[in-house]
Amino acid sequence: MFCRVTHVQAPEGRVQEGLKLWYENVLPVTMARDGFKGALSLVDPDTGKALSITFWEGEDELLSSTEAEYHLQAIKRFGVFFEDAHEPENFKLHLFTGDIFNGTFTSDEAGEGLTKSQ
Repeated sequence: MFCRVTHVQAPEGRVQEGLKLWYENVLPVTMARDGFKGALSLVDPDTGKALSITFWEGEDELLSSTEAEYHLQAIKRFGVFFEDAHEPENFKLHLFTGDIFNGTFTSDEAGEGLTKSQ
């Protein structure tokens, strides 16, 4: 399994807006790609720093998703959220353990807890 790690920095006061854009516009298209296996999103609501990790069945699927038009358009469309972003990095998954990923979980509106999505 392969992973893409993307660091982004939301503009001050726009963390929730950035998350909404990602959940509604980028994530659904990403999830529909061949080889998609999962995603992890980490956010510091105080600083606006965020990290996303997408998981891919193989290296070919990972690379083709990076080069896909939807990915390039998302960066252009939501550019303000990518201005201070690092270039995405690709990795081969070395270890996964634990049972926390049995389903889809998102943070509540206040950003204080997780709820399981249907």
